[in-house]
Amino acid sequence: MKQQFFIAAFMSVVLLVAGCGKGVMESGDEAFQQQNYAEALKYYLEAAKEQPDNQALKEKIVLCFFREGESFYEKRQTVKAFEARVKSGLEYLPENPSPELLQATSEIHLKLAVAYKNTKGDNPFQQKKNFETALAYLEKALEFNPNNGEANQVMRQFKEENFMDIYEKGLAAYKKGAQDPLQYIAADHYLTNATFLDPTHSEAAKYLSLARQKALNILDPGLAVPIAVTDQMQNTDYVAFLIVVYNLLPEKLSVSAGNIYLVKKDGKEIRGKISNQFSTPLVDKTIANGEETAGVVAFPLPAEKNYARLEFRKNGKVLGYKNLP
Repeated sequence: MKQQFFIAAFMSVVLLVAGCGKGVMESGDEAFQQQNYAEALKYYLEAAKEQPDNQALKEKIVLCFFREGESFYEKRQTVKAFEARVKSGLEYLPENPSPELLQATSEIHLKLAVAYKNTKGDNPFQQKKNFETALAYLEKALEFNPNNGEANQVMRQFKEENFMDIYEKGLAAYKKGAQDPLQYIAADHYLTNATFLDPTHSEAAKYLSLARQKALNILDPGLAVPIAVTDQMQNTDYVAFLIVVYNLLPEKLSVSAGNIYLVKKDGKEIRGKISNQFSTPLVDKTIANGEETAGVVAFPLPAEKNYARLEFRKNGKVLGYKNLP
């Protein structure tokens, strides 16, 4: 309810700024004030055709999508519909959002996080996905507003309620890895979440590094295009990895070094390439379902070696990844 009052108050301010023409805009404003968000959105999107660079108008569109998503969830408890409307709204987020919109965006991500936290999965895999999604949205809420007191409180609750359970599951999975190597992938998952909830826990950090080292050359069957790393090398110009790419998609998959990205801990990324400085490069190849290809992918040596993971991407979508120790 507090978020609704906040967004409504913010909208009242937005309606008074950035002069807008009469007609379509006024109709949209009136519909919004009546909480008819679908109708308001129709008018605002029509106005945007004539005013595509109007920041205040973009902010109104964003808020309409947010409020419509909230309404869907409150009436039907449909978290996917809620999420879809929020994502649609984010497409209109201005390059330099107002402080009020940043706050509203933080609040909506917090509400999404809580919605996923409260959504029960049909199976253990879905429960795991819901937890990860809730945590990701909670992190987003704090990105948009680090001073969001409610989001910080929910994060503390997440830690108190989940850290020890997740850490113990990660440790148990790591110890089972000697008999079942796929358990190292499970350990990576649990311990990644544990260290996110408590970055100061030295034992969690230690076993996460060990699990990732053990999981490097293991293909994750839970990914569409799992990748494995069997060797790493470096010279004065490049850092390179011998990578195996496996296709679990039903259709054929074209693979090249350019599909592989090295992502650093600061979020910066480097696209892979082949280099004649290394033998057995990952040459362009098309593989069918159940087939694999392997080769060396090189990356220009960055100044800081804070590598986070390797990703396989196709058309901008991450289909597989490997976390690095």
